[in-house]
Amino acid sequence: MGKFAKAGQIEQVAPIVSQPWGYRRCARFSLMPMGKGLVMGFRKKQSKDIVNVEQCPVLAQSLNALLSPLREMLLSLQGKKHLGHVELVEADNGRVVLIRHLQAFSDQDMTVLKQFADQHQVMLYLAPTADTVESLTEDRPHYTLDGLTLSFSPKDFIQVNRAVNEQMVAQAIDWLAVTPQDRVLDLFCGLGNFSLPLAKQANALVGVEGIDEMVHRASENAANNQLHNAVFYQANLEDDVTAMPWAQEKFNKILLDPARAGAAGVMEHVVKLH
Repeated sequence: MGKFAKAGQIEQVAPIVSQPWGYRRCARFSLMPMGKGLVMGFRKKQSKDIVNVEQCPVLAQSLNALLSPLREMLLSLQGKKHLGHVELVEADNGRVVLIRHLQAFSDQDMTVLKQFADQHQVMLYLAPTADTVESLTEDRPHYTLDGLTLSFSPKDFIQVNRAVNEQMVAQAIDWLAVTPQDRVLDLFCGLGNFSLPLAKQANALVGVEGIDEMVHRASENAANNQLHNAVFYQANLEDDVTAMPWAQEKFNKILLDPARAGAAGVMEHVVKLH
């Protein structure tokens, strides 16, 4: 952006920032039993070694407060040697803990896990495989954005910085200057983070995402927020999507929010859309 601004092709854009500490609402901690203790922390760069973490200055305060009792509980499990990692999320309606485990927990361990969830009022999930998530509690995590409620699974991608996410969405809406006459296409839409705030102001919104589960989540979130003008589809956006039914619709505004790999593959097809 800075390069184009210097060339006079676009205006200089101020960076979106937030507080430097305590901003992160998601984190994954690797686990490894060692002697009578348990190493719980982050892996070194380009290494399998784990750096033990007692507190993380960029992690949300509510999640930091959970680290010590969580470590103690995990260490007490009979199946502690079969733990992979633990993921923490600070949802707007509470804390979420997801435990990746490589073997089934014993009945005794399941009792310990449920007692921990009750005592610390967390939404507890187990991941016996990389693609399976089982909930041990009834509540479902969500966050609010622009007056909307977006539910998510602990395996879903959400922006780690709540304040920055809110500013990014507001900036995108401002740049697009959406009106009630606009038909908007949101590519790489995820669970509707940009889509739903845009749908509030547009005539119609179509969101396209590569992961089936996220498409389902976006559709569900649209329905729960009474946004009946938002429709979502699954598609591999690296392929030529111009022949797909949704691509035959006419759009006058497009938003792209790709992963780190970028959107080079889809750009050659986007220019062919109406």
